[in-house]
Amino acid sequence: MKKILFLIVVMFVAYSCTKEQYRAPSISGVNTDTIVLNIGDKIILAPNITNLKGNGYTWLINGKQAAAGEVNYTFEAATSGDFTVTFKADNKGGTDEQSFKIFVEKPIAISLNDQLSVSMCNVIEITPTVSGPERSGFEYEWSIGDSIIGKQNNLSFISPAAGTYVLNFRAIAGKQSATVSRTITVKPEQYIRNAYMVYEYAPSPGKNHNWSIIGSADGWKFGDEHPLSYNEFLAKATEIRKEDDAAGLFIGSWGGSATFKFDHTVANAPGKPDLEIAGTYSRLDPPTVYVAYDRNKNGKPDADEWYEIKNDDYGLEDMPDYAITFTYDSTTTDAKRIYTYFDWKDNQDSAFAGQILTNKTFTSAMTYEGTFSTRGFFPGLNMTNINTKEVAILDGWKSSFTRKGKRITKNLTGIPPFFQKLNIDIDLAVNSKGESVQLPGIDFVKVVKVVYPIEQDFINAGGKIVDYNMDEGRMLQVSTILDKTLKN
Repeated sequence: MKKILFLIVVMFVAYSCTKEQYRAPSISGVNTDTIVLNIGDKIILAPNITNLKGNGYTWLINGKQAAAGEVNYTFEAATSGDFTVTFKADNKGGTDEQSFKIFVEKPIAISLNDQLSVSMCNVIEITPTVSGPERSGFEYEWSIGDSIIGKQNNLSFISPAAGTYVLNFRAIAGKQSATVSRTITVKPEQYIRNAYMVYEYAPSPGKNHNWSIIGSADGWKFGDEHPLSYNEFLAKATEIRKEDDAAGLFIGSWGGSATFKFDHTVANAPGKPDLEIAGTYSRLDPPTVYVAYDRNKNGKPDADEWYEIKNDDYGLEDMPDYAITFTYDSTTTDAKRIYTYFDWKDNQDSAFAGQILTNKTFTSAMTYEGTFSTRGFFPGLNMTNINTKEVAILDGWKSSFTRKGKRITKNLTGIPPFFQKLNIDIDLAVNSKGESVQLPGIDFVKVVKVVYPIEQDFINAGGKIVDYNMDEGRMLQVSTILDKTLKN
């Protein structure tokens, strides 16, 4: 009996030891997040294992055995795609398995034209084809040497200087990047630095306003006046400004403007002024400048291509939608004098209105060449026959017109206008919402008078309102508009 009992105890102990020795393995330490790799990356997969006795190990990639007998496995990203790397551990006590999820991104590939060329001061649109990872958040960088010139997929390239440049394009996605380099040839051209072409002329009149002047304010005595039809005046102003970049135009009182065109695109040079505008204005009465890039190359500034250059007065307008309507009334003469009347009225609920009278003797209105001066006449008005004293509105001009825009009201007392230069940086261009815009360059410049004297400058003279805004000493004149980036 004792022998039988001893045998049972021995068998029980032996059985118990066998079960302990082959307890089923347990795998842990496998993150459920997908591991993202790039081509060429390597990663060591090292799970944690408990119950090691008698274990066998197998590694499978997408169901196919990749290794056996190893606790750790080095996965090398040789091709792109999704991979399930499964680790199995088994012994006589049981089996366990866990899987790593791995995604290998496609490599970045860039396709870009091998031959790039453009004339100086012209824009070439360069758009490489970029393929690779299916992800958002690509980053791009264009550079020449150490200078970063763009951070978008496409590049609007322009250079004001001829030469050969090495253009680098880099695409970045996550941890990977790719770079290509191309040579771009900029061909030489001859341009005029001044925006000599007058595209549009819309002056606002006032006392002794000289709408037909192309030159200096005193040049009327020397024949700088050109009373012509509207289109002929634009052509004449363009002709003269091409030869003489200082030949100015009178913009006049509030709301007056002129639009000028370059014979090339002015490059936007990063970090420095691109334009220099010379004119006569007060330091508290700078003109507002708008610029346009002819993106669609139709030769005109479309409405959606205009951007304002942000200056110290930006956002100070107290009347964003102000307007004044000017209307020619009449001209009368006597034996010695000529009297010209025009009316004006603004668009406010309690409207300001008035009448400007210009009267001058015939002798004081004659140039040295013996022609009658248009100084003080309504824009487009001229004495067509000095003998009969006949006056007329010339073709293309209007006897009534409205000037619209924003109005910035200031006290300009004691701050006279003088000839000065205004630097313009295209990088300060903003859209109608005040958001900065990135322009490769500009083709058109519009100069507008927006500052208006405060109401205390309205005085009552003999029962009539006299508007200081339309005083001769407050009128804006613009002459040179130079491309500062062009060196030839």
